Amino acid sequence: MIISTFQKFSLHTISARKIWLLAWPMILANISVPLLGFVDVAVIGHLPSASFLAGTTLGSLVVMVLFWLLGFLRMSTTGLVAQAYGDKNPQQEAVVVLQGVLIATLLSVVILVNHTNLFNYFISLLASDVDLTDAIQAAKTYFAIRIWTAPISLINLVLTGYLIAKGQTKTVLYALLICNFVNLIADIIMVPVLGFDVAGVAVASVLAECTLFIFLVRNVYPQISAYLRFNLTIILGSRQLLSLNGLLFMRSMLLQLCLSFITIYATRYGEVAVATNAIVMQFFMFISFTMDGIAFSLESLIGQYFGKKQKLKLALLIRTGMRLALFGALIYCLVYWLLGEYIVNLLTNIPSLRTELESYYAWIIVLPIVSYMSFILDGVFVGLAYSFKMFKSMLIAAITFFVVFYLTQELGNHGLWLAFCSFMLARGLSQLYMVQKKNFI
Repeated sequence: MIISTFQKFSLHTISARKIWLLAWPMILANISVPLLGFVDVAVIGHLPSASFLAGTTLGSLVVMVLFWLLGFLRMSTTGLVAQAYGDKNPQQEAVVVLQGVLIATLLSVVILVNHTNLFNYFISLLASDVDLTDAIQAAKTYFAIRIWTAPISLINLVLTGYLIAKGQTKTVLYALLICNFVNLIADIIMVPVLGFDVAGVAVASVLAECTLFIFLVRNVYPQISAYLRFNLTIILGSRQLLSLNGLLFMRSMLLQLCLSFITIYATRYGEVAVATNAIVMQFFMFISFTMDGIAFSLESLIGQYFGKKQKLKLALLIRTGMRLALFGALIYCLVYWLLGEYIVNLLTNIPSLRTELESYYAWIIVLPIVSYMSFILDGVFVGLAYSFKMFKSMLIAAITFFVVFYLTQELGNHGLWLAFCSFMLARGLSQLYMVQKKNFI
């Protein structure tokens, strides 16, 4: 009995160590991603007109939403490559990467052909009584340059997914740090030195993305070059991957719908409500840095164990990941409870906003607990390549979101946050039920 207990403890310790070794580089990488936007804002924010900053923000937002919706390219690649890696099938690893690159290229062509219409559509969603002519023109300039990295940016998602699947998360971290450094140097040269306002920021982002592409190719190509075979089977197989990606795309659309609804509907409650939600959402983003790091490591390890058909180790890994995430969530709750007001004061110095946020501390504190499960089980589902189950759980969560909001509209903006917490909880619980139904835990 004592030996059995010790063995279980040792296995949990080993699993936790494996998860953490892959997670910490991704946590740092997640933290580094917002630095790209921060550097752009810091440089463009010193130009004489606010329209430059507003335009850069709008233009980068359109690009970010487009590429974020296509993030399924990374998820599907990670899950399928991890399974092939666990099954010791390097040929299949190369096939998945090649198929992903083909799909990324196809989608980028569609984006480039329709980029003007896409930009106009996003801008048409803006509803403002303020004249945004200069800002929109600046956004158009930024977008017209930045969008041409679509082929490279989408292929970067595939290559990043490959590295995560193989457990090479340190390489991903180094890649993003180099990308950020190039962006910083290029921003300084293009804007303050050469005087290329918004266009300079866009070119700097293009150079950073190209640098990232070169770094990723140099690290991925040597690992798959011996197994690359382009034939009709590869093309036909891409149709199956496209089907899997289609479900993940619909999942991303549902998630974006709920997140966007919070911002858009809050405009009915006034600008203070919109600003309040933006700050509360920052607390949620802080949570995602850690939880996504753990989830990324699980994507790799789960896929590998699934490929090896080691169901017992798979279950142990899922339980260990859940416990690590729960521990992290409790730490976030404690930090938010003790330092929430201090963090808010760092984020804003507007008295009316600080006063309004006092009634939102309960939502801030509860966010880690209601959301940790969905982050972690997303990683599990990606590793298992359960795209339909990911879509199904997101659909359940989205329905929950709108039902709860409809029933609690009298709560005003607080009703939105009750709906969002219900959304995250429903997403996690539905995923947990699906995993338990498969007897993985």
